[in-house]
Parts: sequence; structure tokens; C-alpha cells
Amino acid sequence: MAKFDEECSYNCVSIKNFFRLPIAFKEENCYLINEGNRCIVKVSDRKLLHSWRLKHPHYFTAPIVFDNEDESMYCVIENNTVLRWPYSTADDDVLKIASKFKFQEAVFGVIPVCGHKPLILFASGKAIRGEELDIQLVPKGNHFIKENESLIWVDSLELNSETVIVCLSQKNEVYQLHYFTVTERRIKRDHNHALVQKEATLKNWCLNKSMHSFVTIWSNGLILSYNLDTKEETTLLTLQDVEKHSLAIDFMDSNHLSVMKYIPKTKGACLEMWDLKFKVLKARKTLKNIGSSDIKLFVIGSSVFFSNGEDLVEVPYHVEKSTLAGGLGKCLSAVPGVQEFAWNTKKCTDLSSPEKNTVEKMDVSENEQIVLDSTELIAQRLMEEGSTCLNYISEAELVRLLRLAIRHKFKKKNSEEKLNVDPDIILNAVFSTSFSEVFLGKSLRKLSLEDTMVTLNILSSFLLDDESPSVKDKQKPSDLQLFSWMFLVIQSHMEALLLSKDKKALKLFRKLQKCISEKVWFLSLSVFHLDLEKKNNYINP
Repeated sequence: MAKFDEECSYNCVSIKNFFRLPIAFKEENCYLINEGNRCIVKVSDRKLLHSWRLKHPHYFTAPIVFDNEDESMYCVIENNTVLRWPYSTADDDVLKIASKFKFQEAVFGVIPVCGHKPLILFASGKAIRGEELDIQLVPKGNHFIKENESLIWVDSLELNSETVIVCLSQKNEVYQLHYFTVTERRIKRDHNHALVQKEATLKNWCLNKSMHSFVTIWSNGLILSYNLDTKEETTLLTLQDVEKHSLAIDFMDSNHLSVMKYIPKTKGACLEMWDLKFKVLKARKTLKNIGSSDIKLFVIGSSVFFSNGEDLVEVPYHVEKSTLAGGLGKCLSAVPGVQEFAWNTKKCTDLSSPEKNTVEKMDVSENEQIVLDSTELIAQRLMEEGSTCLNYISEAELVRLLRLAIRHKFKKKNSEEKLNVDPDIILNAVFSTSFSEVFLGKSLRKLSLEDTMVTLNILSSFLLDDESPSVKDKQKPSDLQLFSWMFLVIQSHMEALLLSKDKKALKLFRKLQKCISEKVWFLSLSVFHLDLEKKNNYINP
């Protein structure tokens, strides 16, 4: 299941504003981070283990880079000097242990390159490969950054077995994409692409390295992908109502995009996981204590890192393979479409007559009536064929079946209703069916408060095995399924339940608390009993 875990703030570091988040991956759960602009720290399992420091008045001007090939660390000081020092050294005085390479022109940063030593990129657009630092200090390539234009971002990827450096420059409000190929002998001619969207401003960008594309997000919600190989631009996704939001993006894998949104008006923020293959939201997490609109996002391994002002925050995530079932829930039709319609042509309703209550006569709309009919058909099919007919219905249809069962179980039946179903069998099947939490939670919000409280009462009865005799021989939902339903029902109506002054709501919460406590106590005893049986079998085989 795709989801975000709890966020963790790195209180031991203070982040400064570089062109990307100043963090480098060393190994699993171990990172190298720029702490301020005078220190590099090693953090493992969120604990500070070691640091390398610069003495005043020196300071770092670019993010740290780690070279796996020879276990070396690279960084830039004073915009013109590259430092390289061994990771294994115990001395924390950087200037004492590092090799220094000073240049006559400004250095923008050190860029990690897959399978090679890092590349040093200059503010002019020229570059030097890391392998050449000990041989010569003359930059190669074209000076493609023009007057009054500044380089603001850079990254690298592999394309057709060659290293491609991708840069972004800015001149006033105009952004330009540049990319060029670096080989052992030379730097090939660069390519340019103007980033322009009518009546929209550029919000953020990143690379999709597996798809060889540069991806941008705009104030109108458009997420565009520019393929560096074919030079074609396509629309990946369109987000709604984000014009005034601060946005940041980065890829989790080739099909999943992480999007961070900051809303200045409410000072709230959230993290979203989008499946670009099927254009659906997989997971969403509300973030705590976000105090700055200047946000940066960086995905490393299976974690999303983002900056909150000067704080660094990590959010681990789990992502499932992009499939139709995972992307769309189970949105396949379980019943054939209605083929016959019977229209009442014998009697007309006089809508203009004030003596008639047309609201009562027009019980539901035409569309709602069709939905109700299809739900009743599924219920009838369930009674005839069993729960297997629910394997491919949508979460919205599950909730409609739930409402139908509640109506037949607890409310007075309408005299016109002739549907012969057992509500307890329907409820048992609904709670036993697999579902997507994202889509079920959204559909459960359509329940009324009264139906929500009834559903929670039913779930507690199932949890305590207080079910109807008609389902004694049926396969019952697992405790995990019942707990999941209970959590999603409460979550979908949290505010209404908490703010309700109805005594029934307070009584319900006490009942749920008792029910869950008894179930947890029973499960604990069951586990203890199994352990005793295992030990007894071991002693007395």
C-alpha cells in the first residue's frame, strides 16, 4: 500500500539556502549534510556521528557531494575553490585535510555523476571533470550563460550511455533550460529550451532520470515533461487550485511524483504522492509546523526530504508498483448496464400546483434513481452468487451497498420497496471486500452523520462477534479489515463526531473504547495461549 510515514525533523542541523537541499547519500540511513555554511555533518539513523568544520572566515557556497568511487567528499568555498578530502579521516579541520583547487572564475557547484567522479560546473556554464582536477585547472566547454543571466540549478543524468548535465538559468522572469554532454575528451555543444507558459509562472522543477526528461510545475497546475532525447514536451498531470500555493516536486520512481504544497493564506502544507501513469493521487499527508513558503524537496532512497525554513525534515514513504488496480482502486463495473427502462406515461405530476408537495413526489433525481437501481441489482446478485461478485466493484459502490443495508436493517422500509435481501449478509460481504484506503475514505465522506454512527455500531458488533445468525456460516471479515473500516469511518467524519453534542455520539465513543480494549485484551490472551502451547509441545513432545 502506498503511504507516507511519520515525519522526522533533524534538529541537529540548520539548513542554508543552496541551489538544492544540501544533503548527500552515503549508505542506508546515513547522510552527509551541510550544517549551516561552515560545517559538514554525518548523520546515521538520525544521530549526529561526526563533523568536518571550516574555520572563520571561510564558508561553504555549494552543497556537499560524496564520491562512492574513492570515498571522497567534495565541496566549494568562497565561490572559487573546490575542496576534496577523504571520508575516512578522523580530523575535523577541513582546510587542514583537504586538497584545494582554486580557479580564476566563479564555481557554481560540484555535480554528482553516476559511474564517474563528480563534475565541477562554473557559473559561466563551463565545466571540468573530477578526473582532471589533479592534471589541469582550465575549464572546458562553452560560455553559454549570457550577461545579466544567472545559473540557478543543475543536475545530471545518463542518456544513451553518455553523461548529460542539465542546467536552468534565469534572467528577470525568463527561464532557460540548457543541457550538454560530457565525454572523456570534450564537452559537446549545448542545447537550449525556453520555459514559457501563457499566463502562468514557473513554480518548481526536477529531473525524471529514468525517463530522461526535465519536469516543471506551473502556477496554473500544469505539470509538463520535456524529453531531452526527443525534444518533445507533454503534459503529465494538471493540479487544481494551486495558483497561490508554493510548490516543490521530485520523482520517487519513473511513475510516481512527490508534490509538496504550501498555502500561504492558512500557513498549512501537505505532501502528496501522484501516480502519473494513471493520473491518480496515491497518498496524502498533512505536514506540521511549516513556517516558511521557501520550500525545497529532495527524494533520496525511500525518503522525501524537505526544508522548513532552516529545518530539515525527513518523511519515509512506501510506494507500490503502478498498476491499474492500484491506480484506480477497483473501478470496474460489476453488473451489466440497465437495458430496459419503464417510463410512467399514465399520470403526470402538476408541478405548477401549489397544493401538491412536489418535493416528496420527486423523491430522487433521475441519475440518483439509476444509481439506486444498479446498487439493488448488485445486492440481489450478492444474495444469489455470494461475495465473489464484489471483487471488482468500486469503493463508491461499496458505500452505496452499506447505505442500502443500513436502510433495510434499521429504518422503516418504503412500501414501494420489494427488494428481498438480508442486510446482515450484505454488511458481512462489504466489510470482507478488499479496498483502496484513499478511495474508500473519499466515498465515506458522503455518509450522513446518522449513518456514520450506525456504521460504527455495526462494526463494533462485528468486532465482538455479536453478528446475526444469518452470517454464522459465512466467512467473516478479519479484525484488521474491521479496524481499517472503523478508522476510515471515524477519519472521514472526525470533526462532526468530535463537535457533536448529541448524547448518542458520546455513548458511541465510550462503546467503541470498551470494544477496542476488550478486543486487544482478547488478542493478547490468544497470543499468550499460543506461546504456552508451543512451549508445552516442546517440553512434552
